[in-house]
Amino acid sequence: MSLGGRLDRRQLTSVACFAVCVVAGIVLAVAGGKAGIWGLVPIIMYAVLALLGVDVVLATIGAVTVAAIMTRTAPVPLGEQLATSMGSLVAVIGLIILLGAGLGHVAQETGAAQTLVRTVMGRIGLSTPTRVQLGVMVSSLVIVGALGTLAGGNAIIAPIVIPIAARMGWRPPAVAAMFHAAGAAGLMLGPFTPPVVTITAAARLSYGDYLLHAGLPVGAITVVTGFLMARWIQKHTAQEYAPVDAARDDDADAAPDRRGQRAALAFIGVLVALAVYGVWVKAGYSYALVVMVVTAAATGLAGGLGAKGTAEAVYAGAARLIWLFMLFWLLDPLLTLVQKTGAFDTIFDHLKGVMPDVGPYVFLLLVVLLGYVHAVPGAAVAQVVLINKLFGPLVASLGVPPAAWAVSLLGTAQIDQLGPYPTADMMGQMGLARSSDLRMMLFNGWAIMVMNTAGFLVLFAVLL
Repeated sequence: MSLGGRLDRRQLTSVACFAVCVVAGIVLAVAGGKAGIWGLVPIIMYAVLALLGVDVVLATIGAVTVAAIMTRTAPVPLGEQLATSMGSLVAVIGLIILLGAGLGHVAQETGAAQTLVRTVMGRIGLSTPTRVQLGVMVSSLVIVGALGTLAGGNAIIAPIVIPIAARMGWRPPAVAAMFHAAGAAGLMLGPFTPPVVTITAAARLSYGDYLLHAGLPVGAITVVTGFLMARWIQKHTAQEYAPVDAARDDDADAAPDRRGQRAALAFIGVLVALAVYGVWVKAGYSYALVVMVVTAAATGLAGGLGAKGTAEAVYAGAARLIWLFMLFWLLDPLLTLVQKTGAFDTIFDHLKGVMPDVGPYVFLLLVVLLGYVHAVPGAAVAQVVLINKLFGPLVASLGVPPAAWAVSLLGTAQIDQLGPYPTADMMGQMGLARSSDLRMMLFNGWAIMVMNTAGFLVLFAVLL
């Protein structure tokens, strides 16, 4: 809101967009019959509102409202649809993400996460700039992969590693690039991170198969490119850490206490054991619910929080992402209502005659490109759900293997956070590293995008 309570230009545009779509929905409802391709109006409005900066949950509510009008869905049937959505795949993924946030908060409260960072840094060694860089990037990858949050994971390691990196001569833009590249790879590799859980569920793939064909190749390209770009940025930026940043921090340099060590051992031991078991039995995405609860309980009890303290830590962590659960809960009704309009069937009917000529290879590349240029801000995992719903029938008709589809979904959901334009994730890592050089962050993101695109060309050729 601007001064005086008046709407600013972006808010007025958002309201106008919603009003136009409501009118369009009413016209289509009065016309009767299947809306066909016009049934995509709610999804298009959803993306436009998100791009205009409207809260993503509010944008989803607006899209559900327009879809309900368009399909002439009365309040009672809509309520029944919302109730049914609580047991849908999408809502379960949202619950997994909530529990993951709770587990991350338990790890932070017990000192397990901080202990893991100090252990990694100590084992790799701090004697040279290269060793420090490896320590920073491995710490970021491990913590983000374990906790499932880029901002939250790197926020934990930043106070510990920045004084060490500053004393070794590393500059803020280079450290920001390390955070972003390694953290992005952590989200691609962690067994229970939101994107991995969503992609394995959408592609109907076990974690082991996902890791072998998608996570490891794309994650490796991301980390290696980020490692090299951080060194290039170090030579081409002038910003330096202030003396206060390089000063020794007693808390950062302190040895892990026994409480944190016990919690870290429980966290890693239980998480790894359950993950290995899940890979062995080829467990599906729902297995993550058990992993999150058991690991949080073991970590909290080992860290001395007790049963009540552990539960409260889980509540506090999950509360930060309640908006994301709301988003997932609303997505299923949105997709169901849009499907009732006949929009998905119309698209499939038009494309099924064209796509065989294009072929599965080009089709997969086009899906990746769609994610590059048309991301849903703040909702990468929701984007996977939307794209899988939209193109799932074509995947089956083209005979695309689940592993290749998983690679394409990973590209469309995760690589776009690195560019081609400034993103919230990019800005967040700059802030954590105390960098003000956006130009270098863009260079880092573009380099990773280019290298991953080349990797997709190879992976699709091998997997098809």
